[in-house]
Amino acid sequence: MATPITFAGSTVSISDDIPATYDEAGFEAVGVVFTAIGEVTSIGGKGRTYNDVSYTNLATRGTVHKKGSYDESELAIEIGVDRADAGQVILKAASDSDANHSFKIAYSNGEVDYFQALTFSFADAGGDADTIRAVTATLRVDYRGVIQATT
Repeated sequence: MATPITFAGSTVSISDDIPATYDEAGFEAVGVVFTAIGEVTSIGGKGRTYNDVSYTNLATRGTVHKKGSYDESELAIEIGVDRADAGQVILKAASDSDANHSFKIAYSNGEVDYFQALTFSFADAGGDADTIRAVTATLRVDYRGVIQATT
């Protein structure tokens, strides 16, 4: 039976480099340099969502459902602001870019997720006297999805 793991100990990294192939070997190839994004406090969920394509058969009165096109997830990463952090600097620049960037999420149990994404935002989260200054980066995962690996 599998043992559930927490997000504690997980890291998120970013790269300007594009993998030669869209698989674990391509993301880990020489020349793809990942920079850790510091002060990550939360990693949002990810996963493919299919559109519902349906019609209702008049004779049976039943609606038939099929899976249509899909869209990859939008992933939010919450980060405590550190303007000197190299990973945050790259991520902020990515929000002003129209190019995909490579991402790597390494979990404490050795599993790794690789994907390419557009960075749609790097927005201040707001707060009060008892809140750490934070930003939320919103990523839209590339149509090829997430590569899951165990290293």
